[in-house]
Amino acid sequence: MKWDSIKSRLLLMTMLCVLGMGLMTVNQHYFGQKLSALNADNVALQQLQTDLLQLRRHEKDFLLRHNNRYLQRFREQQVTFTASINTLDKVIQQYQLPATLVGDIASDTELYVRYFYQLADLMRVYGLNSATGISGDLRELSMKLNSSSVRLPKDLIHLPGQIVYLAADFQLTFDETTQSTLLALLSSLITNDRVPADYKLLLQEFREKFNQLVATKKKIGFSEQQGLRGLFREQAHRVEDNLAKLDAALQPVLVEHKQQATLYSTAIALLTSVALILLLIRSFATFHRSFANFVLFFYRCKRQYQRIDPKQLGFSEFRLLAALANEMVESRRQIERRLEKLEAASAANGGVAPKHI
Repeated sequence: MKWDSIKSRLLLMTMLCVLGMGLMTVNQHYFGQKLSALNADNVALQQLQTDLLQLRRHEKDFLLRHNNRYLQRFREQQVTFTASINTLDKVIQQYQLPATLVGDIASDTELYVRYFYQLADLMRVYGLNSATGISGDLRELSMKLNSSSVRLPKDLIHLPGQIVYLAADFQLTFDETTQSTLLALLSSLITNDRVPADYKLLLQEFREKFNQLVATKKKIGFSEQQGLRGLFREQAHRVEDNLAKLDAALQPVLVEHKQQATLYSTAIALLTSVALILLLIRSFATFHRSFANFVLFFYRCKRQYQRIDPKQLGFSEFRLLAALANEMVESRRQIERRLEKLEAASAANGGVAPKHI
């Protein structure tokens, strides 16, 4: 098969089209799988952030409502969140992200959970409501102080009520001035000789229980930034920041693979198009040259033999031209055969060439 023929050109163009489409299909399949895996990892990371938000929601519900039901929900969600963190190692290794991110997330999560459980234990010791824990004990002692205050001298009978009020006020405001005033008032009553001994024992027990309440509340934290409340919230913010960093590190990888898929697809399409255009241009030039030679050939036939009848037009003229062309081709073949015979005879006679053909 000649490469300059129309059939070979059509076959070549077909092969180029099939090759280009095949390369684009392979490219789309390859990057499609990569992008699908990246998207799945991105969705898993987003789910991890959602799990952390749900974990913090149960934490805040427990701190606000003081209900053990939310603590149990926190435990269940914490198991799910920890299991999801363990799957991040594969993502880190696959996309060559900073390995410290997963370690930081795991360690900060462990500290966050540990501090929260310690806080929950201290809150149960302190009292989840006014009837439990140290708060409940202090409430019972307050009732005993009020009920037994009738045995005090008249000028001191109002002081137990003031003590109970200051204790309740401190549990709401956690004001240091209130605390110091209450302790000073308790000390003055305990050292007063006119107060009965059994009532002094009750006051001392109240003071000890109040000091326990203050110490426990100090460990918990008088505000959200102090004590265990501040520690576990700080750890929770670190976990959130590390998850945000991991997401920020994964997004460029996703964008890069999308750009690579687009670039390779565009390059394959452009190269295939350029090859087809060049082949078409060459084919058109070949066709134009062949057609020009064809017309010139018949024009020479007409000039050489002068056998065409001027009155014959259309198809008859081309048929006559074809007959003349066949005669010229046959005449050329005869000349070639005669040349071959003469060359053979010359070779047989010792290389003496004939003078005439």
